[in-house]
Amino acid sequence: MTLPVEMSSALLLRGVAIAVPWFAAFLVAVYRRQARAAGFLAALVAVAACALLLAAAPAGESLYQALMLLYSCLTLGATVVLPRRDCSPGTVAGILLMLGATLLAYSAENLLVLLAAWIVSIIPFFVPRWFQAGGWRPRVGLLLSALALAVATGLIAANRHALSIDDLRGRSPGGTLVFGLLVAAVIFRKGILPAHAWVADAAEGGPAIPTALLLNGHFGALLAAKLIVPLFPVTPGNLVPVLSYLAMATALYVAIRALTENSPRRLLAFLALSQSAAILAGLESGTAEGVTGALVHWFVVTVSTVGLFAILRLLEVRFGENLTASKHLGLAEHAPRLAVFFCVFGLALVGLPGTLSFCSEDLLIHGTLLSHRFVGVLLPIATAMNAVSVFRLFTRLFLGKRRTGFTAMADALPRERWILAAGVLFVVLGGLFPNVFVAQRSAEVAAARAFPGVLPGSGGARCCR
Repeated sequence: MTLPVEMSSALLLRGVAIAVPWFAAFLVAVYRRQARAAGFLAALVAVAACALLLAAAPAGESLYQALMLLYSCLTLGATVVLPRRDCSPGTVAGILLMLGATLLAYSAENLLVLLAAWIVSIIPFFVPRWFQAGGWRPRVGLLLSALALAVATGLIAANRHALSIDDLRGRSPGGTLVFGLLVAAVIFRKGILPAHAWVADAAEGGPAIPTALLLNGHFGALLAAKLIVPLFPVTPGNLVPVLSYLAMATALYVAIRALTENSPRRLLAFLALSQSAAILAGLESGTAEGVTGALVHWFVVTVSTVGLFAILRLLEVRFGENLTASKHLGLAEHAPRLAVFFCVFGLALVGLPGTLSFCSEDLLIHGTLLSHRFVGVLLPIATAMNAVSVFRLFTRLFLGKRRTGFTAMADALPRERWILAAGVLFVVLGGLFPNVFVAQRSAEVAAARAFPGVLPGSGGARCCR
């Protein structure tokens, strides 16, 4: 009797975490009042439900519960940090809709559920009053990713007459065609070469904080973890490493692009894309170190990039949206706290010793060197170039001659300080006490490797070839 009760409680908590944000999104969109308060309360309920899910998760199967809690906390922080001019009912409703869809995708055990979550998560970016970005490439990239996943799901259902992820494990359903469609879905959703351009366009032309939340749902890495690696342990012609090679090519290429980029938003988008592409390489490496490093890096990249985009948006609100990295703006004199937060998040993103990413990147490099030497060599090169870009952006935004003419309060408000300080504590304390994070992910990988091909936290999905 114990097991059914535990399963019922988990299902109830998942339902609460997903349904409450969606219900709040509906209320905010219809009544258009107290948007920030409604968003905060809905996200807080999701955080509490996900925390209970994580506490009750069995040992070695807590990955997706931890990711659900992480994303809920980020959304909660976003509702607090969101500048007043951006805190419209449409924006808050879109953020809550995306929160529910992301939690649904993390907890999905069925292909149709995963497809539904994939589609719902991009809806706000097609609604004019919500997140619709200028330009056609973001919409086309997101649509093509959904279309590729939908066709792959249809082919799997037609060939296997099963939609449960556990039932399809290790069977290579649909063969090379379905594998190619799933890889295409990852490429278009995550912005892997040659579909990388839409990420920078979305960051530059759309709302900064919601776009950062979209990118850091990491649906591309999620699809690789839930479907590609577990369902296709072997492919004709050994095509599995192709995603790893494309990911590292993307990391290196956009790192080079970032070196000469002067638009702060596009530069941050390139940095986020370059660092997050390494997650795919680690997941596909098939080594315990590589997979563990990828999972830890998932957390680091998510927190750091959302923090950087949030700070950049706060700077735009205070100093104008025409910020550029082509000259020194000297904003540290006016916003010293924001300068410190930006510096810590930026250095944490590129592996500064003493931060959690130092551990994750060390594991990634060792793991990918064992499986794909070429990928393992390129990873530290791309990271080094990203560190140069972070330093250049920080110096151009915050150092230099002090600007005059600002009469309003320019530094972080109290509500902003608390949220940004929580993110800084996460990456710094994670680096000082890495075993808290690394040991858990490592234990999950070790438990998974007892059953060849199992991805940690998926209840039986594969991670190692």
